[in-house]
Amino acid sequence: MRLDRIIQQKSHDPYNDGRKYTEGMYCPRCQALYHQGRWRWPGKGDTFREPQLCSACKRIRDNFPAGEIRVSGKYLNSHRREIVNLIQNVVKEEEARSPLKKVIDFSNEGDRLRVSLTDDHLARRIGEALHRAYDGDLAIKYSEGERFVRLKWHRDV
Repeated sequence: MRLDRIIQQKSHDPYNDGRKYTEGMYCPRCQALYHQGRWRWPGKGDTFREPQLCSACKRIRDNFPAGEIRVSGKYLNSHRREIVNLIQNVVKEEEARSPLKKVIDFSNEGDRLRVSLTDDHLARRIGEALHRAYDGDLAIKYSEGERFVRLKWHRDV
């Protein structure tokens, strides 16, 4: 057995530098607070020390999503408001739990809808919620060696 071999990471996330921040650091953009080893929303009596952008706000700044959802089909055209509301509700619910789960961009591209997100798990949760609520076809593709997921949801009827 060789002890000098390099162990490769399964996936690389350039926005997770793997270090712990100083207790009390806060994100000047979203006001999230770094407390007990993770980013969370501040509570009463929390003290803010030094500013440091959280990984979600860095992704938004750089327009570098960790997840993307593309919604298409005739069903979208006739139920757009319902679908958008479902997506927004899932985002609100997840963002209330973790400040690292945010929308980067929510755009209409003709007869399609594209949502880019700061968290790959949030993208998957939205895709699964669409599939549960409206059936249709859901395709999930993870990028090799990078922390990124692309979901495509389509329904014609």
